[in-house]
Amino acid sequence: MSLRESLLKALAVIPVIALGGAVGKEGVVAVFAGAIGSVVADRFGLPPRERRRYLVVGCAAGVGAIFQCPLGGALFATTVLYREPDIDGDSLMPSLLASVVSYSWFMAFGGYGSRLLSNTTHLSFTSPVELPAYLLLGLACAAAAFVFRKFLDFFSWAPREIGCPRWLSQAAAGLLVGGIALAVPHVMDSRYVVLQNALDGAFLRERTVPWATWALLFGAIALARIAASAAQVGTGTAGGLFGPVLFIGGAVGAATGAFLGASFPGTFPEGLREALIPVAMAGMLAASLRVPLAAAVMVMEMTGSYGLIVPLMLTCMTSYLAGRRWGAYDEQATALENSPAHVGEWLVKRLEEMRVGDLVEPPGESFVQAHLTLPQIIASIPAGAQAEFAVVDEGAVVGRITADVLERAVQIVGQEKSIIAGDVMEFGAATLVPDDDLYHAMEEFRKSHTGFLPVVDRGSRRLLGKLTRESVHRALRGHVRERREHMAREHARVIDIVQQSEVDVLLAGLPAEPRRKIERIRVPAEVAGKSLRESDFRRRFGEVIAVVRPTGEVLAPPDPAQVLEPDDDLMIVARARE
Repeated sequence: MSLRESLLKALAVIPVIALGGAVGKEGVVAVFAGAIGSVVADRFGLPPRERRRYLVVGCAAGVGAIFQCPLGGALFATTVLYREPDIDGDSLMPSLLASVVSYSWFMAFGGYGSRLLSNTTHLSFTSPVELPAYLLLGLACAAAAFVFRKFLDFFSWAPREIGCPRWLSQAAAGLLVGGIALAVPHVMDSRYVVLQNALDGAFLRERTVPWATWALLFGAIALARIAASAAQVGTGTAGGLFGPVLFIGGAVGAATGAFLGASFPGTFPEGLREALIPVAMAGMLAASLRVPLAAAVMVMEMTGSYGLIVPLMLTCMTSYLAGRRWGAYDEQATALENSPAHVGEWLVKRLEEMRVGDLVEPPGESFVQAHLTLPQIIASIPAGAQAEFAVVDEGAVVGRITADVLERAVQIVGQEKSIIAGDVMEFGAATLVPDDDLYHAMEEFRKSHTGFLPVVDRGSRRLLGKLTRESVHRALRGHVRERREHMAREHARVIDIVQQSEVDVLLAGLPAEPRRKIERIRVPAEVAGKSLRESDFRRRFGEVIAVVRPTGEVLAPPDPAQVLEPDDDLMIVARARE
């Protein structure tokens, strides 16, 4: 995520809200905090999986602070990624820690004890008779989420349909919001004063006004805020959805309370009418952002209404089930298993459990001493093997020689016998230790583009052996076979499709063989007795960089007029098979 772009949006939202815009500051701050996490991970060179985790943790810290809900912030950041009630378990613990720290520092400057709504701590669930009211409230929140989504779709579609430039559509949205505010000034409320007055009864002291009128008024406020917020968010105006969703939910709760007062006078207590406002805020969050659990916890923390846990659970689940189809975020993955970040998750976890030391192999011909000459190195390459070496000096790995390095070295005519491995090697060869997990090893394979990695002792750096990509492949496929045996009894119809697709996707992330490689081959029968020039060897088979005689003599670079004998070996530069 771009830190610069996120910062600019965070700064741009200040004048938008200050001038009466119907957007929220909280969502922009959460995105900015997530961008910080992403950039920090990128600066430390962490792999994509860790970078995603840092992004989630940063978002949790931002939400936990700006909404003053440390637990809710962590739950929100780890569940908002999915439409289904899934959670990113790997990010939960660091998200909790980051949210607590961020919340603590934020409150240290802003003052502890402040709430999104005041005078809510006394609210509580007192009777099962109230359950139908909260069930109705959940359905009302789902209906409001549906209307909100339709308005968002319209305001994002209309400018594209008429070919309106982005800046002009945003300006038109601002004018529309101004027009709405002339009729319903409450849409400019970014501090939830309207909802606080509704909760305290400041709007309702004039009892000569029928409850039905109050219901219509709060319904009109909710609809006006839906239109105003959708116009600005849909056209890309700087600002977020969090604040508008909370405001709309609170207005729906006030309207529902007034409706119940008009329909069933004297049936429900005054405390229920008040409780409907914070509960509806959670219900609207649950439906529009598809975060039922996080919504309930966030509103409890934001308002201090811990006594409303039962109605919060009922309303959030009702609104989520009825309205999740029309959530505001199209980018959410349908479920954890469908997220690109979690494809083959069970295999990733297995890789994190397995250690390099379990698969280490003897060094073999993959390692050469730093004092070996170029002809000695070429002669040591077994037939059919790839020319790729780690260079060892006094038992420690000091560099590596790749196909490209070897090809360039043999072009130095007349000096090949005086060139040693230490002269041409690339420094800084990547190494592993036995305690490293295989997931870390895969990332090192990806960065180094090599077929094997040296394994060394952590303390002395003494060479212990090597880890090859083939050994990782074998380990993964062995694990798949074990899982297939265990799953056959329960899911025999699907295991072949599921497991093979997952292992294929995961193995695709393991680097393929380097595209250019040097191989040692026996002279093909059809060119034996001919020179390299006569057989057109380079076009037909690849570029020859050395000829190895049966006596061990190495001709590097070879003479194009030299006749090739049937027992000669050729070192050729070839492309790996696709």
